[in-house]
Amino acid sequence: MQMERDISHVPTGRGDEVEIHGLAPHLHMTRFPTQQIIGYLVSLLLTLFAFALVAYHWLPLNLLVIVVVCLAFVQGAIQLGIYMHLREGRGTLWHLPVLGLAGFVGLGIVGFSIWIMLFKSGVS
Repeated sequence: MQMERDISHVPTGRGDEVEIHGLAPHLHMTRFPTQQIIGYLVSLLLTLFAFALVAYHWLPLNLLVIVVVCLAFVQGAIQLGIYMHLREGRGTLWHLPVLGLAGFVGLGIVGFSIWIMLFKSGVS
């Protein structure tokens, strides 16, 4: 009879040991998702506030654009912090290149979309 090797804790020597039993899905709920509900409500309020600013013309156009963009950044930060668990884990330093790349791609999409709309680049 051959002994089965216990692989539930296999050291790799790189400091990133994984316990296999810790990878099983955790189906029991440990606490009520208060933070997620608050984040959802704050995001909803920010969206409604931005909509009201635009729909009812409460601000001049130049100031309106600045305020709506600021509200968008605040809402993005809330969603990154709460839903994407940006503050959790081994450290946030490794998040920076990924967020930078995502921001670069997003700015590229927005920039090229504006460029195409302004100059009608070959589109008739």
